[in-house]
Amino acid sequence: MRTPNILLFFFLFSVHLFAQEKNNSLIVPAAKIGEESAMDNKNKSGEGGQFSLGMRNTISAFGASGYNGLGYGGQFRIRFAKKLNTEWYADWITTDLGGLGKREDGHIGWSVMFYPLSQSPEKGKFSPYLLAGHCFDYTKVSTNWTSFLPDSKHRLSTAVQMGLGANYMLGEKTDVSLSAQYMSHLGNEIETEKKTSEISGEKYLVINQEKSTLGLEGHLLITLSINFIIADLKK
Repeated sequence: MRTPNILLFFFLFSVHLFAQEKNNSLIVPAAKIGEESAMDNKNKSGEGGQFSLGMRNTISAFGASGYNGLGYGGQFRIRFAKKLNTEWYADWITTDLGGLGKREDGHIGWSVMFYPLSQSPEKGKFSPYLLAGHCFDYTKVSTNWTSFLPDSKHRLSTAVQMGLGANYMLGEKTDVSLSAQYMSHLGNEIETEKKTSEISGEKYLVINQEKSTLGLEGHLLITLSINFIIADLKK
């Protein structure tokens, strides 16, 4: 009676070993598939198709007025390839003209961003880029002098810009970007001149505009933005 029991024991033990070996052979490929899938997702991030939204703050410096302006706005980005991104933006910049007036500039434009390094965006890493683009502008210059009637002039113009920047990845879908670009406007010239009233001794601003003359006006834009990837257009 013992012989059948021993045979049954060895038969069940053999079945157990076979089942365990079969289970291990299934787990290893599954783990490899998971690792390969994670690597594929990591490699595909930044290859193109990402749509992101962001907010921005901009400093305008070295302009014709001699004063620095500060602005805010927003943008969205559409990435077409690993090394090619685009940015579509709008911002509003206000410049205080020495307490005598103010200049307001509205920009609506786009830029192409080229990443020269062949690296995928990863958390904790920088991605430098070159950028160039075009925008349409609205400019208004007004006085603060209240002793007489206030004066203001405005214009529409077009501009091109070129510069460089870098992204820093805070997470898989969040980055902070810092860029500096020089913008050159083509439009009617608006000039300001400081004067002093002979009666009251008060300083005021005179605004002159040459509507029949087109001129070039340039300034440096330094932009800090945060961007969030919200969709993959290739999926």
